[in-house]
Amino acid sequence: MVEIGHYVMVRKRNYPITIWLDEKEMILLKDKVSKTYFCRSEYIRKCSLGKDIKVVPGIRELIIEIKRIGNSLDKITSPVNCGTLTVVGDNLESIKEDLKNAWSMLAVAMKKI
Repeated sequence: MVEIGHYVMVRKRNYPITIWLDEKEMILLKDKVSKTYFCRSEYIRKCSLGKDIKVVPGIRELIIEIKRIGNSLDKITSPVNCGTLTVVGDNLESIKEDLKNAWSMLAVAMKKI
C-alpha cells in the first residue's frame, strides 16, 4: 500500500526485485525497451515470465499520435459539455485529419506484423 497525500493506492505487485547491470547490459536493455511500448518493468516482467514480445516498427509513434489526438478531443469536449463552447468546426476538421493520418500509420504498422 502506498500513501500519496490523503489517497491510498493498493499495489497489484508487492515484491520489488533489484538487479545489477553493467553499462553494456544497461544500454542493450534500454535499446530493447525503447523499441516496444512497454515500460522497463513491464518489459523485464514479460521477459522473465517467458511471454512473447513482438516489436512492431512504428507502433510507439502511433501510440503517441493517438494519445495526442485524444488530448485534443478532451480539450474540445470538456468546454462543449459545460456549454462554454459551441463552434468547433475548425478544430474538428483538424482532428479528423489527424485521425485519418493515425489510421494510415496503423495500416502500415499492421502490414509489418
